Amino acid sequence: MYTSVLSALGLAATGIYACQRDWESLHMRIHKHKNHLHAKRSAVEYPPVLTETESILVNSFDSKSIDSWSYYYTHGDHLGGHNRTMAEWTMEHWNDAGFNTTIEEYWIWYTAPIETSLKLNRPDGSIHEVSLIEDMLEEDPTTSYPNRIPAYHAMSASGTVKSEYVYVGRGQRADFQVLKDAGINLEGKIALSMYGGIYRGTKVKNAQDNGMAGCVLFTDPLDDGEITEANGYLPYPRGPARNPSMIQRGSVRFSSLYSGDPSTVGYASEKDGPRNDVTPYNPSIPSVPISMKDAIPLLQALDGNGVSSQEANRSGWHGAFGNVSYSSGPTPGAILDMHHLMNNTVAPTWDVIGVINGTHPEEGVLVIGNHRDAWVIGGAADPNSGSAIMIELARAFGKLVKGGWRPRRTVILGSWDAEEFGLQGSTEWVESHLPWLITNAIAYLNIDVAVSGPRTALSGAGEIQTIAIDMMKKVLFPSTWGTGPTLYDMWYNTTEGEIPPLGSGSDYAAFYHNGISAIDVGSDGGKTDPVYHYHGHYDSYAWMAKYGDPGFQVHTAMGQWLTLIAYHIADDVIIPWDLPNAAKVLRTHFEDLEETLKDTYAEAPLDLSPIDDSLKVFEDAAERITTIASQALAFNDTVLINVVNSKYRDFSRGFASVGGLPGRPTFKNVISAPGLDNGYGADVFPAVQDSLSAGNETQAIEWVEKSASAIMRAAEILKI
Repeated sequence: MYTSVLSALGLAATGIYACQRDWESLHMRIHKHKNHLHAKRSAVEYPPVLTETESILVNSFDSKSIDSWSYYYTHGDHLGGHNRTMAEWTMEHWNDAGFNTTIEEYWIWYTAPIETSLKLNRPDGSIHEVSLIEDMLEEDPTTSYPNRIPAYHAMSASGTVKSEYVYVGRGQRADFQVLKDAGINLEGKIALSMYGGIYRGTKVKNAQDNGMAGCVLFTDPLDDGEITEANGYLPYPRGPARNPSMIQRGSVRFSSLYSGDPSTVGYASEKDGPRNDVTPYNPSIPSVPISMKDAIPLLQALDGNGVSSQEANRSGWHGAFGNVSYSSGPTPGAILDMHHLMNNTVAPTWDVIGVINGTHPEEGVLVIGNHRDAWVIGGAADPNSGSAIMIELARAFGKLVKGGWRPRRTVILGSWDAEEFGLQGSTEWVESHLPWLITNAIAYLNIDVAVSGPRTALSGAGEIQTIAIDMMKKVLFPSTWGTGPTLYDMWYNTTEGEIPPLGSGSDYAAFYHNGISAIDVGSDGGKTDPVYHYHGHYDSYAWMAKYGDPGFQVHTAMGQWLTLIAYHIADDVIIPWDLPNAAKVLRTHFEDLEETLKDTYAEAPLDLSPIDDSLKVFEDAAERITTIASQALAFNDTVLINVVNSKYRDFSRGFASVGGLPGRPTFKNVISAPGLDNGYGADVFPAVQDSLSAGNETQAIEWVEKSASAIMRAAEILKI
């Protein structure tokens, strides 16, 4: 039967060929949708009651094994396309666990640095040379590996620029407007921007759109909560504060416009396949990231010139360095000399795909995925906390398989390559198998940064939320964090029940925007937890073992949770969707839209009643199919069970607009998508909001109707 599944995959790939997601920072989880509360805190049975199969799965997880998998993944260069051996190692372990595993190769377009330098020429003639790689630490062995990767921005343009520079706050459009209103000439200058607030590529785009010639992005302790040197904490490796030499790498592609290979937007990347112009999707100016310690001299050289932080009066403009004023500049005679040469190339990447065939293949497939590539030798949190968990998940399911079990529905594991460049491995795989996935995919479960701290987070589709929360209550949480006995306690204490919608920034994007139900799970740090060195060299095994998750116990809990969710979706007689909750979540999104328009415009510019009316139809359909599902299960009506499962599998396809959102061909979900001005975080009913932001009321009215029609399509699919 495995052969037939692979054949289906191959046919899907042939068909699509013939036709033709970073979280910016884990301190930036989207919390603007404050009314996206799943429920009030509910009672938790303790100790949790598990079925025999659930016990086998939970008890299969071993923190020492996860430790060893993490050690392997974090001790070799595995930048996108750099290490086929690691893909082969993953394949071998999944095979050993009982999955039938292969490697699928895609040839992607990306950029890599050839040479980069940045220096500050001060008015007094002195020079500050900026370092573009972190300090080597004796306590952290991988930081001194000979093939360690310097800091750079993928998809940055090449360029040599020598000019004055201007501090632009967080680099949001409103920040630039403050400077222009003050009469500061931005043309031809270099932007100096603090990370955070919005996605890094949007900062570069905003600088480019304002006529600037380059961009420098720096990390500021403002985003480190209470764990800073100013508050008395020692920096890593001596303490939990940020090491001042850490540099945040990352892609600066225009992530709110597309996902995947920018030279093959909308179709899969073959070695000798057609390639298109990438300029609409990537910056035309050079950009580089720098550390805290190198940002201070650049900011100090601007002190007292231009717009002061008080005059700017912008949230997030004034950072947490105690010895700078965060003035905008420019300062006469203070010049940045940037030389940045990038190499554009097409090279192979490798996705690892593991399959266990289900006993009811007609009911579809569940896909579970995590990317494998990292910006640095380490990548202990991003992404290899998830990669290590995926090995244990495979072994847990393998124990059941070796005992004679097969899931009711097919389970597919994906270890994606080149996510960091722009969700390329997952997007190309989806594009190459799209017809087959549209027919068969039940859901996609994403785990990226499984652990960068102890605080559990969940985002995604309303129909999956209830089973995900129920499974939290069956997982014990490490007592060392003192938040309560179960994962649910940690999650609720952290989020108060908030479940944001999906935007972009990780591998769920290609699935979700083709109408496949999806969730994203992970855990990160709060303002009192050790600072996570996102996309820096100190995202290392040594940091994880000492500060991020000593003993790898949070890894274990996260893996148990994901595995229980996957088990029930794959094996319950009826797919465990909560359609009334899906309707409730859609209603909440609609209320968010109403509130946003009310706050943004003096008068509500649109008649939103078509969406309201369609939601009522969906709510009725959700209640009705839930009743039918209960009856089908009670009477063991196999015909009706099969019908309900097919409806549960397919209804979310209705939310995908065939032509994509305006100007965004790979983003198709009318319910939520990355905000144009944010890049990662979600806007609800995005086409409506985008149209109004562009001043196109006619298009906004059109997308109210299209969004309503999408909800009606989903409701129609649910009807029996």
